[in-house]
Amino acid sequence: MNPGDGFRAKQATMGMTAKQKQFPLDVLFDIFSQLPIKTLLRFRCVSPLWCTIIDDPDLARTHRLRRVEEPKILLLEATHKPLDPVFREDRSGLLWFVNGKAAYSLEGCCNGLLCFTRPFWSYNHSPLFLVNPQRQQVVELQRPPCKGAPWPPVHDTVCSCSYGLGFDCSTNTYKIVGVFFNGKNTGDDDLCAQVYTLGRGRSSWRAVKGPPKTTIRSRNCIHGRPVYACGALHWLVMRTHNHIQYKIVYFDVGKEEFGLIYPPRFQSESCHLVDLGGDLAMAVVGGSYYYTEIEICVMKEYDQKKEWVKEYTICLADLQEMHQEIRGDNFNVIGLFEDSEILVKVTNENFLFYNTKTGLLKYKRHHIPRLDYDTEILYHMGTLLSIALFREE
Repeated sequence: MNPGDGFRAKQATMGMTAKQKQFPLDVLFDIFSQLPIKTLLRFRCVSPLWCTIIDDPDLARTHRLRRVEEPKILLLEATHKPLDPVFREDRSGLLWFVNGKAAYSLEGCCNGLLCFTRPFWSYNHSPLFLVNPQRQQVVELQRPPCKGAPWPPVHDTVCSCSYGLGFDCSTNTYKIVGVFFNGKNTGDDDLCAQVYTLGRGRSSWRAVKGPPKTTIRSRNCIHGRPVYACGALHWLVMRTHNHIQYKIVYFDVGKEEFGLIYPPRFQSESCHLVDLGGDLAMAVVGGSYYYTEIEICVMKEYDQKKEWVKEYTICLADLQEMHQEIRGDNFNVIGLFEDSEILVKVTNENFLFYNTKTGLLKYKRHHIPRLDYDTEILYHMGTLLSIALFREE
């Protein structure tokens, strides 16, 4: 199906005045699909017809495929004040999303949508929330079932869970994947997975075959939240027995199947996964005495060979003033932004901008204002999609 075909099939059902019929809807659709999200949200007030077109999921899909929006930095700022979620853009182009419920934790992000949960609740009662920051929409989703086959009973106090948000391009649907594992580590049946497909009307959690056996066993833990790239969710799993070892568990969102990927060989113990311009990448910080370089390996031919290629090496040797500040446990490669720059968070106050074309490295202190320990920094593309259609009936 070509972009916009779904919308054109709906034109016959739209009520239009004679004056509105003079302007072809497919032309209006094409114009809207090339405008910024900020402009389109303002245009919703022009007329009921414009509002209907802008809120149509087919326009959101076409708008995303055309990549109208440039990736930006999104800051998640928690506040203890009882405020509704607020989204704003400051003069420097930074996007701020203020969440009034500070106890909520980000579980995953995909195509501009965010998924939150309450980490300190028992998983029997932990709510899930889907958020579109730019539309300032929040939808509470159905919780995973407390009982049912296969294991686990989510009410078990030693049961842990990691959620991920992904997109199935074959059906144009979003899915939330929950991986549950038993802290008792009783055997190969100590983990399972469930999938929740977002759509109109009533949806429900479905059990799927869990990750490969021995993936998450004794002395294993999930390292960071999952990363969505190349149509799959990826968890970095760390084993701490004798020495630290890593492996990557992936979930193909379309096929609903788990698999294993072995990370590239490296000596450092400090690493994490990142979505780098739509590709799966692993960032590793290393060097002798001090952390003096950051290596970024990108997976090439994901659908075939799944080969890792060392794409970038960010040398920190010339930044003497940073050597005492860089630690492997607090650096974070955020993503690939416009002008081919990779943003790297080094501490809560210091940032690197690495130009992939020129190899130049910029170091900025206090580049992002009002940043504190609780503020999260995300690579954000934005989405026009209205998540109101995912509300439970």
